[in-house]
Amino acid sequence: MAKPLQYRSNYALYKDFDSKKIEESYMGTFYKNELNEVYMKIGDSEILNSKKVFLKINHAEKAIQILDPVVNYFGDFDMKPLLDLCTIAKFLDYKSYWEITMVAKPYSSLPYSKIVVQITKNYFLQKQIFYYNTAVNFSKDYRSPDAHYPRLEVTNTNYSRNPVKASLFSSSTYFTTSGKKQIVLSGKLKKYEIID
Repeated sequence: MAKPLQYRSNYALYKDFDSKKIEESYMGTFYKNELNEVYMKIGDSEILNSKKVFLKINHAEKAIQILDPVVNYFGDFDMKPLLDLCTIAKFLDYKSYWEITMVAKPYSSLPYSKIVVQITKNYFLQKQIFYYNTAVNFSKDYRSPDAHYPRLEVTNTNYSRNPVKASLFSSSTYFTTSGKKQIVLSGKLKKYEIID
């Protein structure tokens, strides 16, 4: 039987692969219940994949996307499909965690050239480092581009197997349906735009 899981995440984006200065950062949370339903919050976005629905909420844009649930959704990082797109270049065994370095296979269509993953000896995903292989324009002014190959670091902490509150996974927390399958958004989402 699946166990509940919850943890906090910190997303830090650096301009270059070797930069020390953080350009952008976001906090996040991840919750999974014993039914393998997943709720994630990253910065201004929320994602829910329950047995009944897949929701993506963007609070900055006041928009919500409502779709059918995604089968076998594991949140923002699933290693199994990555192994088809990457080769393992290095495996290091440290005292409290393992570190796996994966390199994208040619023509893999991944936006990363390299991914470093740290897994605790309790099998929790501790850290992920993504090295982009496509340039990102950091300029605020379109007339003077500032292209770089950034690095994204995601650090996960505060792991817990405690049960997660059921309301997070209930679609009625976000919307209800009435009459002819008309969707009525709930609470703070009432004025959001529904995107197909």
